[in-house]
Amino acid sequence: MSPTETVIAIAIEMLCGAAGALAVRWWWSGLGLAKITSVLAGMVGGFALTFAAAQIPGIGHLVGHVETAADSVMHGIGGLTPTVLIGVGVSGLLGGAILTAVLGLIRNGSKG
Repeated sequence: MSPTETVIAIAIEMLCGAAGALAVRWWWSGLGLAKITSVLAGMVGGFALTFAAAQIPGIGHLVGHVETAADSVMHGIGGLTPTVLIGVGVSGLLGGAILTAVLGLIRNGSKG
């Protein structure tokens, strides 16, 4: 992917991660994390899970793993395919939700 496409994919990962974190915070009212903390954790979690997913051979092509044959072919016509956009969005959403939930569990576990 080109540098511009990479920046767009990272922005989608982080925005979806923040949305996942806010969803967890809304559903789990006793989380004990401030809104900004949840958003930042979601952004980091979204980026981290997407980065980890890109390293898995069967899943890498869904999040833009450039070493796969599909992305090599798509490079000529643009690497931001609908599959990649959906893949980074879902991965970012899950990563943000997971990291926020883990931070909430750690925080609640240390309180009591």
